[in-house]
Amino acid sequence: MNDKLCRKGMGQPSAMTGVGAYRPRRVVENLEIAQHFGIDQAWIESRTGIQRRRHAEPDETLVHMAAEAARKALAQARLTASDVDLILLTTTSNVRQIPALAPAVAHELGAVRAGACDIHAACAGFTYGIVQAMGVIAAGCARHVLLVAAERLSDITDPQNRDTAVLFGDGAGAAVISASEVPGFGPPVWGSDGAAEELFVLRPAVNQLTAHDPRPFIRMRGRSLTHRFGSLIPPVIQETLNVSRMTWDDVRAFVPHQANLRLIRQWSSALQLPGRVVTATAIIDDGNTSAASIPLAIDTLFSEQAVQSGDLALLFGYGVGITWAAMVARLP
Repeated sequence: MNDKLCRKGMGQPSAMTGVGAYRPRRVVENLEIAQHFGIDQAWIESRTGIQRRRHAEPDETLVHMAAEAARKALAQARLTASDVDLILLTTTSNVRQIPALAPAVAHELGAVRAGACDIHAACAGFTYGIVQAMGVIAAGCARHVLLVAAERLSDITDPQNRDTAVLFGDGAGAAVISASEVPGFGPPVWGSDGAAEELFVLRPAVNQLTAHDPRPFIRMRGRSLTHRFGSLIPPVIQETLNVSRMTWDDVRAFVPHQANLRLIRQWSSALQLPGRVVTATAIIDDGNTSAASIPLAIDTLFSEQAVQSGDLALLFGYGVGITWAAMVARLP
C-alpha cells in the first residue's frame, strides 16, 4: 500500500472506507431541453459536454436520495447506521435551510447515536466535508463519519433560462470516512473568495415576486465564473500535489467537480496529465450535480473499472461563494 500519505503529529488518521451513489429514475436527454427552448441539441453538448442528466421525481426527495446513497456507502464499508458517530450533509438545493437536513437523514437511516449537521460550501461541499470529517476523527471525537451530498437542482433551475437549464442535474453521493491505521488523505488545500459571491446567487424570477411560489432560482454569470476558476485551478492542484509530496506518477485519477466537460478537458490539458491518469467525466451522463458531483464521479469510475480499490485520486471541489478544497485520497 502506498504510504506517501503518512504524516506524524496529526492525530488519529482517517480513510475513505465506502462510497455510494443514487441517481433519480427520470433521464432527461438533450433533445427534451432543446425542444423546450427551440435550440439545436448539438449546441448543448458542444457547450457543456452533457448528453443527459437526471431529474428527481416528487418522491425522490433530498432526504430519500441521501439515505439511499448512504446505505450503499455503509454497505461497502461493512457498517450499519448504528456504527455512525456523525453525519455531515452538504447540498446547494435545500431551499428551506432550517431545519437542517442531516438530522432527517440520520432519522431515515436509524442512526440514533449520530450527531448531524449540514455544510454549506456549494459545489465544494463534498471536499469541505472530507476536511471536517478528517478533523473530527483526528480529534478523537468520532470513528466513523458519514458524508452525504444530495442535490435537487431541478427545483431551483429556472425553466425559462436555457443557460442554467442545460447544465444542472439531480442525484446524491455518499462516503464513509473512518479512523484508520494508515492515513487515507493527504493534507487539504482549501480557501475562499467572498468578493466573488455575486457570480452565482439564488433569486426569485421577476414574475415570481407576486406569485405564491417562493422558490429562488439560480442566477449565474458563467463566463466570469469560468475566468475566476480558470486562474485558480492549476496552482491549487499543483500545491495539492506538493503538500502530499507527490507527482502525477503517484496518482491514478483526477476527480474535479463536474461543472463543464469542455473546461475539465482544458484544465486537464493545462495540467499535463500523463496518459495513465484517468480524468473523471461523469458530467456527460449526470450533468452538473453541484456538491454531489465528486462522489457520483467516483462511483462512475468504479463502475467503468477505470480505478480500483487502493488507487490514489486527486479530488478537487470548487464552487460559488467562492470556495475550493482539494486533497489526494485513497479510494476504498
